[in-house]
Amino acid sequence: MRHTLASAIIIDIADVLTDEERNDQEAIALVRQIVATAGQRVTEEALRKAETFAINSFAPSPFEAMIFKLVNRDTTLALRCISAFRKNFNPITNLRKDAPDILQACKDRGWKIATPSRLSDEQAGALERARILQMIDVAGPPGGMKIELPDPRVLEFLVGTLGATPGECIMLGTRLDNDIRPANMIRMTTIHLQQGRHGKNQLPRDLKDVPDYEAPDVQALLHVLPTVV
Repeated sequence: MRHTLASAIIIDIADVLTDEERNDQEAIALVRQIVATAGQRVTEEALRKAETFAINSFAPSPFEAMIFKLVNRDTTLALRCISAFRKNFNPITNLRKDAPDILQACKDRGWKIATPSRLSDEQAGALERARILQMIDVAGPPGGMKIELPDPRVLEFLVGTLGATPGECIMLGTRLDNDIRPANMIRMTTIHLQQGRHGKNQLPRDLKDVPDYEAPDVQALLHVLPTVV
């Protein structure tokens, strides 16, 4: 655990500030429809196995990994189905009722707040309507930056933009692969919220996946945030 006084936090908002359950259900239904339309039979068992594969393999894009699995790794078919998925999947932003409390707990510590990816118009609108958009100091890297998590350079850029060093910055997220590991690689303090499909199911592969703090749910997180050093 790092011992420099924290001054900033980077929050991966999916399943932390938002509830992704509905989006996940709709994405899985769309995956099934697209793959079936492409001529591949998709049973309930095959769908469950594909979902487990996507989580356990630490796939950066789990729904695309599900498609790859369901088409039996047929590259041409996978590319066609993934293209259709990207075109037709339109996630909504369902903010958790606790989202303002999470951000306020961070502000109470005097931390600047950033997100590791640019906010979509849908996300920014939801945050604005909840009157919490202004609490986010840096809404992701610039659009011209063509890298994304789990590339640790994303976090290095944001840490610098926040005017902090890695030792002064915290990473909060639900994914061990996309959030905790890259932050640990540059020696940030890490908090793993064990919520959502990834938070509940991913297990550390090695020590680089092990967070400094864990919280099983948002209420526990709200008790953890005041104690982070």
